[in-house]
Amino acid sequence: MRISTKGRYALRIMIYLAEHYTFGYLAVKDIAEEEALSPKYVEQIMGKLTKAGLVNAIRGAHGGYRLTDSPSHYSVCQIVKATESSTDFAPCTNVDGSPCPRHTKCISSDVWQLVQSTVEEMLDNLTLIDILRMQENKLGTPSLYLTYLSHFKKN
Repeated sequence: MRISTKGRYALRIMIYLAEHYTFGYLAVKDIAEEEALSPKYVEQIMGKLTKAGLVNAIRGAHGGYRLTDSPSHYSVCQIVKATESSTDFAPCTNVDGSPCPRHTKCISSDVWQLVQSTVEEMLDNLTLIDILRMQENKLGTPSLYLTYLSHFKKN
């Protein structure tokens, strides 16, 4: 699975939206500033994420974007597939279903198919909540959203 810059940035944006899930709609300029991205590029990515149904958009002065569902409902695989034109790991893996012309003779295509399915399965099982937990462990600071969840569960 090849992941472009757009796919990597989409994941960063979705992590930011997950972290600030309880804040409501977030403005493009705030997301862009926090993630050190151009607002136009953020808009472009948001268009793809909105079209895929991963984020909701409200236009206007008080508009912005937010996740359509709780962060636990989004896998990295969903996010990547929303922004990538192809998720094939190698040309012979053909996720779209068309077989490689050499697949009956070439054993390496089986290797790439295995790599493709293993990576997809791993990314499909990795959610935004998992990433927020990883972020907490790496930075040693509590995630805003996870702190909110733990407080909410106590009350």
